[in-house]
Amino acid sequence: MAAMAAQTGPARVVVTGLGVLTPIGTTVAGFWDAAVRGVVGTGPLTRPDAADFPAALAGEVAGFDAPRAGGGRSLALARAAAAAAAADAGIHRWTGDPYRAGVCLGTLLGSRAGLEPAVTGFHRGADAHGAPYPGPRAAPDLTDAVARELGFLGPGLAVATACASGNSALAHAADTIRAGRADVMIAGGVDELSSGIMMMFSSLRSLAPDFLRPFDRDRAGLIVSEGAAALVLESYEHARRRGAHVHAELAGWASASDAHHMTAPHPQGSGARRSMLRALKSAGISPDRVDHVSAHGTGTPSNDRVEAQALRDVFGPRTPAVTSLKGALGHTQGAASAIEAVACVLALRDGVVPPTANLVDLDPECDVDVVRGHARETPVRVAVNNAFGFGGNTACTVFTRPSTAGSAR
Repeated sequence: MAAMAAQTGPARVVVTGLGVLTPIGTTVAGFWDAAVRGVVGTGPLTRPDAADFPAALAGEVAGFDAPRAGGGRSLALARAAAAAAAADAGIHRWTGDPYRAGVCLGTLLGSRAGLEPAVTGFHRGADAHGAPYPGPRAAPDLTDAVARELGFLGPGLAVATACASGNSALAHAADTIRAGRADVMIAGGVDELSSGIMMMFSSLRSLAPDFLRPFDRDRAGLIVSEGAAALVLESYEHARRRGAHVHAELAGWASASDAHHMTAPHPQGSGARRSMLRALKSAGISPDRVDHVSAHGTGTPSNDRVEAQALRDVFGPRTPAVTSLKGALGHTQGAASAIEAVACVLALRDGVVPPTANLVDLDPECDVDVVRGHARETPVRVAVNNAFGFGGNTACTVFTRPSTAGSAR
């Protein structure tokens, strides 16, 4: 903490708490150990409530007993991640001004997945015993559930920018702090497995037959997963006053739109390139100072090729160490970039970049420095987190070490 310079200018935003639930671990320590070892968390669907999913493979949060009914699973994932992050930040329940603490969560479908069985049953008219289905019930609000549990009664918002939702939530929360509307925000993302999202990717022929292989010559699509992550964001001055441990600084963030196609990325990756450059500019950091990029890396033919080109455009032919956690996790939808933000913070802490699981033969069209096989120990002072979603949504966040936060500019 002593190495962090006193605040001047706009409020600096720091990370003081982390919480995560994923197919490879449901604690920060367990998740990070598995990620560094390249553990793969996708496989055959085992959930008993998943019979109507049009896919045989998925990434499930194991040992998390919250069924897909009434929106309970998404709510439970969000609450668990937020509670873990708050505890890590030393905030078990907010005792300050409740209107200076807020919540912002990114999601594709929110708790809609919990409505799907009831909607299906309603249209079928009766269950196997002839009893009529009561029809769908309104699902509780994700942010409200977290806010009530923690006593965060300030700004609250759920954002849905497709697969960029986690980064969008972090950016909105950071903007809220910088604008002086809150001192502390819980920010992150959550999504559960659902028939709707499975059918969407199936209809787009985007599902992999066996493994998600980011940047691999033989990549053939993605595997849908579920999960949640939350980060406690605070102004540096607020964190200093309460003696909080600072994990990292969220130094910059930006978004941009491809405005090209509903599902396909811009062929030249214009939105991806702009979001990276604008995020770095907002952080006051030049591209040559970046040590690590957590790539969107979905394992789909078009995304990985376009993202690799955007990385070369921003960083030149010698890119920073690149990894995609989706090879290990699958695509956790709106939670993806929030989970990857947690990984960026841990890479800064430990000086380790996890490998890209399932990458065997790097595609020549994806000629960037992708970490594969084994984790790479290397100093990580600046980490960039990419998230690119349908509808041209692109978002990028930049994290720095606490010890360099004062000098990174």
